[in-house]
Amino acid sequence: MCAWSSPRTFTAGEIITASIMNSAVRDNLRYLKGLDGVPTIESGLVIDNTGGDEYLKLPLLTTAECTSVLNAEGEVAFDEQTHRAKYYNGSAVGSVVTTIDVDDTPVDSATTDPISSNWAYDHVAAADPHAGYVLESILTTQGDITYATADSTWTRLAKGTAGQRLRMNAGATAPEWAAGSATMQFFVPCFFGNGGALANHDGVYCVYLITDVNDYALFSFRIPNDFTATTSVKVIIIPTGTGTFDWTAATNFGANGEDSQTHTDSATANAQATTNDQLLELDISAAFTGLLANDIVGLIFTLDALDTTSQLNIVGLDIKYT
Repeated sequence: MCAWSSPRTFTAGEIITASIMNSAVRDNLRYLKGLDGVPTIESGLVIDNTGGDEYLKLPLLTTAECTSVLNAEGEVAFDEQTHRAKYYNGSAVGSVVTTIDVDDTPVDSATTDPISSNWAYDHVAAADPHAGYVLESILTTQGDITYATADSTWTRLAKGTAGQRLRMNAGATAPEWAAGSATMQFFVPCFFGNGGALANHDGVYCVYLITDVNDYALFSFRIPNDFTATTSVKVIIIPTGTGTFDWTAATNFGANGEDSQTHTDSATANAQATTNDQLLELDISAAFTGLLANDIVGLIFTLDALDTTSQLNIVGLDIKYT
């Protein structure tokens, strides 16, 4: 086996012999060809590119050959089975990943580097791709939600049914679905009418006093924006005298931008029994058909007839809704 020899400097008149040619020319050419070992280029290698058709071809090896041959740091070959450049990094043989290997849309603005949305080996299809991830298989039905049962421990809360609301359970340890929203309530006092006057009853209640047939009390108010449906609408009265009376409740209501009489409704009753000075709640819900959230309501409550009851002290209007 021949090794590289330092180039010979010939002198004028020197007789060239076979020995000189073999050691100075033949052996070094064999070395550069790689016939007697792996040549070492000490100062780097530049391949001229003036012709436009130059290239560097790596040795073609099988996968097994790459594993056995590449065993020193920096050694490179081309795996003809996987069609990837292979190199030895000092401890193992690795592959050079290129843009050809990117099989999905690049992410993080990378359009030429092999950084892809499948960087974790298409792990989305795996049953449990990463420890600590919340599995999508926890949720089985549209509308399900997840919650924690302990530190880093998740479970499923099955979807509720129409009209149910989400709340904490009695032990305040987990969410649960409960029947419909709670009943809300608000009160509208009566301050105006005709034929009567504001007064006090028993020196405590602020009332509007109705004393004659066709006298009435008026109410104006807005329906809250969380309104869904009425549970009850009641006029609260303190009658003076025991007996009966007839009444009518009429309403106009509509939303912002609508005619003030978009909806017109009424409720009526005859021979309404009363007991002197006993609070009476009259349900007039029938006068609110079609009521919606944010509607503006006008209500007139009219005394149609009196029996032995001498007067009505109108306290106000009580509205319950969901």
